[in-house]
Amino acid sequence: MTDTVNALLFGHNVLFTNGMWDTRTTALDVHAVPLVHNLAPWVLRFPGGSTADLYFWEDAIGRKTTETVSVEDTSISLESLPSWGTVTSGRFIDAAAGQFGETFTFSGHSGTQLQGVSGVSVVHLAGSEIRPGPRQGQSEWFSHQYGIAEHMKLAASLGAEVILTVNYGSGLDRNGAVSTTASLSQRVKRAAAWVAYLNGDPADSRPLGSDDEGTDWQTVGYWAQQRVARGHATPYSVRYWEIGNDTFARWEPGFTSAQQYAGDFLEFAALMKTVDPTISVGAVGMPDPHGRGNADTVDEWNATVIRTAGDSLDFLSLHPYYPAANLAQTQGSYATTTWFTAVMAGAQQAAKDLLEIRAVIAAHSSRAEQISLAATEYGMWPAETTEARDFSNLARALSDADFLMTVQQRNSQLGMLLATAWNLHGSNQTAAIHYDWSFGSRFIRPQYYALQLLNELAPQLHNATVNAPTFDTPPVGNVAAATSIPMLTALAGTDGAGRLTLLVLNRALTDSLTTTIRLVGYIPQSNATVRTLTADSLTANNETYPATVRLTTSDLSSVAETLSYTFPAHSLTLIELQSASTGTAAQP
Repeated sequence: MTDTVNALLFGHNVLFTNGMWDTRTTALDVHAVPLVHNLAPWVLRFPGGSTADLYFWEDAIGRKTTETVSVEDTSISLESLPSWGTVTSGRFIDAAAGQFGETFTFSGHSGTQLQGVSGVSVVHLAGSEIRPGPRQGQSEWFSHQYGIAEHMKLAASLGAEVILTVNYGSGLDRNGAVSTTASLSQRVKRAAAWVAYLNGDPADSRPLGSDDEGTDWQTVGYWAQQRVARGHATPYSVRYWEIGNDTFARWEPGFTSAQQYAGDFLEFAALMKTVDPTISVGAVGMPDPHGRGNADTVDEWNATVIRTAGDSLDFLSLHPYYPAANLAQTQGSYATTTWFTAVMAGAQQAAKDLLEIRAVIAAHSSRAEQISLAATEYGMWPAETTEARDFSNLARALSDADFLMTVQQRNSQLGMLLATAWNLHGSNQTAAIHYDWSFGSRFIRPQYYALQLLNELAPQLHNATVNAPTFDTPPVGNVAAATSIPMLTALAGTDGAGRLTLLVLNRALTDSLTTTIRLVGYIPQSNATVRTLTADSLTANNETYPATVRLTTSDLSSVAETLSYTFPAHSLTLIELQSASTGTAAQP
């Protein structure tokens, strides 16, 4: 029995403040191009994380200037009325200034004219685009230099799918400030307008209606025409949409109860699918199968959402961070054997919980087989540190690989639609490509290499039976005590050109493991290529020395149908073989 690799598991989150886009060229910064393209994520989530529930997609559409703007000008004329409310700053999106455009301030506007303008240092030609700065209620670093147009262009360049996170938690008050008490009708219509902008027909005259704050959301065609005016006549046909991010948690803007969220989800899904019936809409789920949100004392989150919204639900969006633990649970450090043992057991706990979530879905929906799971964030979570070396080390790389390999192995049971790692590029401590805003420099973190190896798996999977020593783990954070966890796990795949890839993860903290690999029905050429990700310890990271954790490549000679290989402790290894004759299976 064979299966195929689900390439949509190899995705990433892209934040709207990511540092990798060059406004001057409307493309990736030249130094980011090889890093992003060599990783080649198959799906890109946007705008990502808790800020998604403070994000207003239409602010990144901007307005074009009707006249050249000079340094001495104190007013700027725009092509249409800006609906920017409390905003007092703007950003030019053109080739006149630096990588991120030029920012300026203004005191207000009269009709289509911005007044009291200051801070313009170069000439901007007529037709330049201006996007608003942060609104009242958004952090001062909110920027629309990278918006939905840029995201769709990046996805197209990579051949990647897109999943968009709709702002569930907030809207705008009548003054244009961010409000978590804005009407449901406004939040739903904003989401539907986003679908219309990306997927709509310019000739579609169906009205979206007015919201409770009095805003007329025009027609489907109105928003589609905005897309056409910005150079994209054909619909983008974005398929995957999720409503909110971690809406069960008190840290999330607009967090709420399961009952409230489930009822609201129905409103979102109904109007969005009226605009485009082909889209798939996902609801927020909890990785704890029977967990209760912070606004609930009785209702289980997942059961309530599934029971109430199951008829309109296409997938449940989850953030399986394993392990997540405080310092008391790890014996005072994120460099202890206790913590790292839990890291190596995390994928097993994730799989157990995901299977239980599938049981919850089956128990509460007659459409269980039509509801997928999506891991729109995942990783390990050392909860009481902000140090990048604790978040982005060799342990994180192997944890990510273990999660994706486990999900792929069990996907016939789990029904995982896609997965997007947290996150692709930025200054935060979890970014696979770290960016320093002060110096404009980048370096690659260990988890980048793990995703790169996974992406090199040959697509046609085959049975890979593993016999290996096992280990036990005590309870650590959200990882329960467990016994007999295999130290080795493997995936094997072939392609139509006779290539066979064998991906092996050694979970052992200190021991290399010498194994016998038997290739069943596959006769290899005598030479193979081996790529290995490991380092001296699981704490190894690239924060000080960017080449501390990296991929190494070596040759393997005298390869035969049965061969011996030693996998280093705490390592991920890809062995690539070429067929000497027709073969179909690999079995380590």
